[in-house]
Amino acid sequence: MRDNKTKIKLTTKRIILKYVINNSEDKQKLFDYLKELGNDYIVDVKKQKNNRSKMQNNYYWACIVQPLASELGYFPDEMHDTLKVKFASEWQSIEINNKQIGLQVVNSTATLNTKDFEVYADQIRIWALYELGVRLMLPNEYE
Repeated sequence: MRDNKTKIKLTTKRIILKYVINNSEDKQKLFDYLKELGNDYIVDVKKQKNNRSKMQNNYYWACIVQPLASELGYFPDEMHDTLKVKFASEWQSIEINNKQIGLQVVNSTATLNTKDFEVYADQIRIWALYELGVRLMLPNEYE
């Protein structure tokens, strides 16, 4: 039985270390740090990608989202969400009660790298032209 002086404090500690390697010296410093750690760690390594640029984001909202929203009668945020569902989503299968269920996952455009964001914008421009008859500005036409 606990007395009134005993306090139980439950905490969950989760430390996330993000370390960018730009050269051999950075890599060596990371190796040295990892050697000092004990066990029970998970280390994820991934290639650094540049997220979409501010210029791409400005272009997207001014030259893709706004014109389509005006043409189709949506608010810009609604148009953006609609475009994400159509061009930035994927179907995944999950199992529930021994049944496979299809689940549509809508991805964020903010995490796309510059190349993937350009592919996303290209798909929208092609769709708008051929399905809606709306020609959207190309990035080099936007100032």
